[in-house]
Amino acid sequence: MNKIEIHPPSDLNTPDLAPNLGGFGLRLLAEGDSWFTVGALNPLKNANLLFEMRFAQTAVAINCATPGDTLRRMVDTRRDPAFVDLLVGKGKRAWDGLLLSCGGNDLIDALGVRADGVPLHLRLLRTAAEWGPQADGAARYLSDAGWQTFSTYLQANLDAMVALRDGGPSKGAPMFLHGYAIPTPRPAPAELGIGPWLLPSVQAYGIPEIDYEAVAALLIGRLGKLLASCAADVARYPNLHFFDTAQIPVLRAAKGSTGESGDWINEIHLNRDGCRKLAVPWAAEIERVIVAQRG
Repeated sequence: MNKIEIHPPSDLNTPDLAPNLGGFGLRLLAEGDSWFTVGALNPLKNANLLFEMRFAQTAVAINCATPGDTLRRMVDTRRDPAFVDLLVGKGKRAWDGLLLSCGGNDLIDALGVRADGVPLHLRLLRTAAEWGPQADGAARYLSDAGWQTFSTYLQANLDAMVALRDGGPSKGAPMFLHGYAIPTPRPAPAELGIGPWLLPSVQAYGIPEIDYEAVAALLIGRLGKLLASCAADVARYPNLHFFDTAQIPVLRAAKGSTGESGDWINEIHLNRDGCRKLAVPWAAEIERVIVAQRG
């Protein structure tokens, strides 16, 4: 199996670094959040999904991802010009597929909205006075109205992503989304003291610690179902493929742990073992789809 060769967009304009794209079996354009980039912070210790991909053919990816990217940022020409340029600008070319890591940072941003004067439909969590009955389990802490707002936002940005793809020579190329593994809200930041991300949100809303894991599981599950429903809507999102990670066993981090635990390097990022568990089968599915569509 071949390890994917990864380049930043700047390499394409640097003669000594530019890959010969025509010499690869698969030419991929990647965009997304820290699940495509976190390994760059500490390559000896961290990993990301792209690092762990393996293909039967030779493969290259031009990676435009940036830690903290949201889906809105990805399709905003003012905020992510390199990605847009490689699809519809001067640097445009026909890509065999688009790899997208999106939804996770959007979810974290939405969870970070505090209740102070913010109506329920504009936040994902409920205050203690708004909690539902205990029989609802972890769902008692979540705002269904807020989730609908989030869903509408994500769907609209995927609309924009499809339009961007179809505005250039990569029109109709397959786009691939992945799901996320279930994190444990805990005091485990990344390098340079960035994070944690989930823990401050559940603490701000007074959610009992015993329910932290259940709330995280429900949120990640809802995000996966939302992305899967988008991929299933072939009329609205043609050639969008979602890889469901829910059935892949990933070791949860220990409650209250402050560093690497289970398959996690910090609160929301997997270590190399965790990334490999998701990336290897996802890469196989990506290659299967591309080969099948080539005929």
